[in-house]
Amino acid sequence: MKIAIHQNKKVYDHSTQWMYEWIRYCEENKLTYEIVDAYANGFLEKIRGFDVFLWSFSNYSLQDMQFARSILHAASEAGVRVFPDFSTGWHFDDKIAEYYWLQAAHAPVPESWVFYTREDALLWASQEANWPVVAKLKTGSGSNNVKMIRSAGQAKSYINRMFSRGFRNVPGVLFKTASNVKSSRNWETVVKRFKRIPDFIGTWQRARMLPKERGYVLFQEFIPNDGYDLKVAVVGDKLSFFARHIRKGDFRASGGADFYYDQSLMTDQIRETAFEVAQQLRFQSMGFDFVVDKQTGQGKIIEMSYGFSWQALLGAGGYWDREHNWHDEPLNAPVEALKNLIQAGDQA
Repeated sequence: MKIAIHQNKKVYDHSTQWMYEWIRYCEENKLTYEIVDAYANGFLEKIRGFDVFLWSFSNYSLQDMQFARSILHAASEAGVRVFPDFSTGWHFDDKIAEYYWLQAAHAPVPESWVFYTREDALLWASQEANWPVVAKLKTGSGSNNVKMIRSAGQAKSYINRMFSRGFRNVPGVLFKTASNVKSSRNWETVVKRFKRIPDFIGTWQRARMLPKERGYVLFQEFIPNDGYDLKVAVVGDKLSFFARHIRKGDFRASGGADFYYDQSLMTDQIRETAFEVAQQLRFQSMGFDFVVDKQTGQGKIIEMSYGFSWQALLGAGGYWDREHNWHDEPLNAPVEALKNLIQAGDQA
């Protein structure tokens, strides 16, 4: 068994990447692995000599978002087991694609409205919309460029900008700082975030290369909730979670990193929905963002991403299996994804 792990620090690097956990696991378990550069000429011929290829590509790298999925798919067609595979990664960091994909699976999602012309969007805003709604760019994470629209006037301004100069999908320094301050509940959290400033600066510098988002509008129904959302991660036949408080004076939770682990929030409906969608859409690994409608109690998926905070997931201290039995063993998502690829090879 030969494992290839992509790394190119000139293109993207971050201390929380899954790549570093894969390396640790391979070294501790004496697995044969090699660091490879998928951007190097001759890569495809080189990768044919491996059984498994792993690449935690980033939505804040222009090169990764332009080329990673094509390279991964080519490696898969060459006979290599890859992570993420096509089903898991083709819609990564594209909320419109996620919405269509989840609709195809009949998943519970908030009502959404996507417009590809200014005229159609303005007509909807003036005649059909009920306020408030949430406006999102199709790209971005951590609540970056997620806005509450409360009136037709606000919607008109937003629509006109999206069909003219658009918005940059760059995590703003002021937004990120304010987000972290609002969600920090103790000094230990503040210190941890201070240590990650170099990560943020590197991400910000690379994200500045990303093109502006424009030429479409995505609105999503606002789901009244009880002040939290849930990240529900499914890796193979295991499921774990973390909850996030909504920041003070805000309606958003993602990006704040104020995690907690109340298992009573994880209803049977939420767990079964996550398992069923992951199975139906053939995901190797997926982190679903759920909000719970406080009027109906139903959990709805607002976004999903294969690339989530695996460290935060460890804090849950365990996972549920497909029969909804709890196991007191932390779910290490990068390691579990790798184990599943190795097992798939053993069974072939």
